[in-house]
Amino acid sequence: MPARSASSSAILSPINPAMVRFVPVALATVACLGFSPLWAVAQTAPGDDPLRISVEDGPAFARDLLRAGQPEAALQILDVLLEADPAATSVHLLRARALMALGRPSEARDAGRMAWRTAQSDAQKFSAAFTMADLLAADEAYTRSQLWVRRALQVAPDEQRERLAVTAFRRVRQANPLAVELAFGVAPSDNVNSGNANEAITFAYLPGTLSEIEWLVPADQRPLSGVEVSAQGQVRYRITEAQTYRTSLEFGGFGRTYIMSADAKEAAPDVTGASLSYAQLSFGVLHQWTPQSTNRNYSASLTYSHDWAGGTPLRQDVNLTFGAQQFFENDTRLSVLTSVRFSDRFLSDDVTTYALRGLWTRDFENGQSLGLTGQLAVATSDGTDQAYQAATVGVSYDFGDIGAGFDLRTSWTEQYRVYETSVFDPAGRDDTITTLRVDLGLQNMDFYGFEPVLNVTGRRTASSVPRFDTEGVQIGFDMRSSF
Repeated sequence: MPARSASSSAILSPINPAMVRFVPVALATVACLGFSPLWAVAQTAPGDDPLRISVEDGPAFARDLLRAGQPEAALQILDVLLEADPAATSVHLLRARALMALGRPSEARDAGRMAWRTAQSDAQKFSAAFTMADLLAADEAYTRSQLWVRRALQVAPDEQRERLAVTAFRRVRQANPLAVELAFGVAPSDNVNSGNANEAITFAYLPGTLSEIEWLVPADQRPLSGVEVSAQGQVRYRITEAQTYRTSLEFGGFGRTYIMSADAKEAAPDVTGASLSYAQLSFGVLHQWTPQSTNRNYSASLTYSHDWAGGTPLRQDVNLTFGAQQFFENDTRLSVLTSVRFSDRFLSDDVTTYALRGLWTRDFENGQSLGLTGQLAVATSDGTDQAYQAATVGVSYDFGDIGAGFDLRTSWTEQYRVYETSVFDPAGRDDTITTLRVDLGLQNMDFYGFEPVLNVTGRRTASSVPRFDTEGVQIGFDMRSSF
């Protein structure tokens, strides 16, 4: 009998799944791939039986075939191995790779899903999820690829594979023209309605003894307690990109409502979560560019938004921004943002606000960072209690990992506002708004790459017109991406 041609394809013998222990493979396949001559010693004589590869060695042999650029031969071996053990996760993974190499992405993804379903250990689940993410990214299904990377991260058996998943996620996110950010919050507060901090107020501008009369603040204007429930979504789609610039469309939505406490319902039954609710929808365009051979980024955006309060249209805004960011040595950067916002208010006079904001940040080698903020703003309007000048200063410090599975960030801002006129004082009013915030991340409760964050925010407004004095503390719970 003449010897078989060295270019012949693999020949697989029939296999009984209940009794399989070996996978037969023709010598021709081995010979044409240039494997070790030891494989061919017993196979050179014409008429010999095909070489038999053990089931245990089959996956490794198929992997070698894939590396040698023979996905069709590898697929034949893998199909026979699956007849022997349909729940062999490693075989499903290799089969997915072989199918992808053969240009059959749909079947490759089916094989990847089978690997996920059959996986028993975290290591197998990680490999299956990571393979699915890789297959989807190769097919430019980037958003689904990101979801599978998060699955891989959730079951990563060690820190090395966690880092691998994070790196892969960032790489896919960079390639993905679609970016989606979702946030949900639950925040108990002792002042959900921004109620007045005083039980009684006076009006200094009234003549004579009238200025000394104390007027009781109505119950519905006093601080009411409850729980704020909020949801926010931001979608950005990159429509064009080159080496030095990119342009994206942006769509956003935000909504919040309240669950009033029993005390609040008793004190002010007419104030409900629906009456305090707020919603906003927005869309716009963002252009970002980086001149060649510089350490500077620029951005410009134009956004339209529509707001509702208590279910009633409140205002519509058009906001134009221009920003620049300069990078310096020692992990230091300076960001400057200018903006002009026109607000068409349905229930009061229109407002145009001009703002200039600067942010200086410094990252330290220990993973901590310092931020300093300054802002100037001018709001113009024909309405009272709407036109003002404001200056804001702030400082933030990120302590990073503080041990025991926690990370900590703190911030403080102080804003000074001077209103030209006020309905409660013709001479105008001065406000000082102080905000303190502490964010505590719970690293050990990481869920699919999202980290729970507890935050406590204290806010106080001290006004020259007591009617505008407010103070409150809010405890929030959010989920944020940990990378």
